Amino acid sequence: MLAGTLLFNSSCDSLLDVDPQQSIDSETALTSENAVNAAVNAVYSRFRELGLYGRDLLAIPELLADDAINTGAGNRLVPQANNQPAAHMLTATWQMSYYAINQINLVFEALEALSATDEYKANIAGQLHFLRALSYHTLAKCYAYDPTAIIEESNRGSVPIITKGVLTLDHIAYNTRPTIGEVYDFIYADLENAITKLPNNTSVYGASKSAAHALFSRVALYRGDMTKVISEGTAAIATGGKTLAPTNAFVQTWRTVNNPESFFEVAFTNTADNIGVNESLRATYTTRLTPTATSGSNHGNVVLNDAFYALYGANDVRRDIILRGLTTANRTRWEITKFISRSGVNNMDNVPVIRLPEVILNMAEAYATANSPVYNEASARTQLNLIRNRAGIGPSTATGAALFEDIIMQRRLELAFEGHRFFDLKRLGRDIIKPTGNVAFTDFRILANIPVREAAPNTQVVQNPGY
Repeated sequence: MLAGTLLFNSSCDSLLDVDPQQSIDSETALTSENAVNAAVNAVYSRFRELGLYGRDLLAIPELLADDAINTGAGNRLVPQANNQPAAHMLTATWQMSYYAINQINLVFEALEALSATDEYKANIAGQLHFLRALSYHTLAKCYAYDPTAIIEESNRGSVPIITKGVLTLDHIAYNTRPTIGEVYDFIYADLENAITKLPNNTSVYGASKSAAHALFSRVALYRGDMTKVISEGTAAIATGGKTLAPTNAFVQTWRTVNNPESFFEVAFTNTADNIGVNESLRATYTTRLTPTATSGSNHGNVVLNDAFYALYGANDVRRDIILRGLTTANRTRWEITKFISRSGVNNMDNVPVIRLPEVILNMAEAYATANSPVYNEASARTQLNLIRNRAGIGPSTATGAALFEDIIMQRRLELAFEGHRFFDLKRLGRDIIKPTGNVAFTDFRILANIPVREAAPNTQVVQNPGY
């Protein structure tokens, strides 16, 4: 990742504070490579926000779905666990995503006039295309239906596409909501540009060609474009040089600073990045401060429900990162320890955005989807069994619908508490079945409410039904 200081502070009205100690003139701010490097680094920093990969994009989808419960510790995210109306993704997810998009657009505009080599400008542009695609897909899957499952009478389009940067927040103009297909076309174009422009570097903390292919495989799966899922997944694996860790090394992949199976991670590297003892992913998921802790820390409020834990077989190595809590309240509860101060600093964990197992399972699902152009049960089993065999549970011989369901189950078990379960149910058009109350796919609560401050002043941004 490009080196540089933090460029933007979300609490400031100015979107061009290049240095926290020194605001510089907007006309000269991005006229050097150093300034552009700092600006790009600031975009990466944006993804560490609590409303994005700091917590909410991982924890809230688990609570909205059927694998997690909220213990009530700290009284955080309790409404999400109960699927209360308007208790979905928080306002910060919308705001921080659009702030990142605005920062990206400003740098794009600066690149046009920047005196720099074509190689440098292509690299920067490639990173920006990747990060904008990631941001728009986050918004699309939270606030709109997916192309694979739409309730037409409730469909009010996708999220506004903004391509021009502004210097102050009150100048952001949200236009009308384009169609779902138009937003996916835009994301596809960004990813195609990213793949064309990015070098195939090996750092997981910055955008790379392999990371763009991997993200493309995910986006294509949400679109139901199964041919693209296979081509992009294949390219991600070919260019990424990654392999699944052996069974006996699985736990260690979640104990190292970065997961060796990651294509892209959001890095938490500086003291200022630490979200802290109340709201970090570590604090949200477990009362264990470190893997070797013997006494509990707060809060561990998002934990596995017993029914989900029971889905892991006795020989499943993935069960080895699920431990009993250490506080009085959590000693009878199951906590996942994927985020457990892996950096060596308490409450600091780099967050994998997309890992090799997801790409493999994307491909397995594409092959197993009936009536798709790539339907091939043998190929689906081959991909599925890479995951099953690594988990230590042996290969599947399933066919037909049973094969498809096994793939969905392995997504559930492999990607647990990484923010996928709710969105998988949503794109498949499935109801959420949970003790606190079922949520039918036809229920308005499946879509997040667009923040009132964005929708109310702008009649072009139509609110989702029910809010």
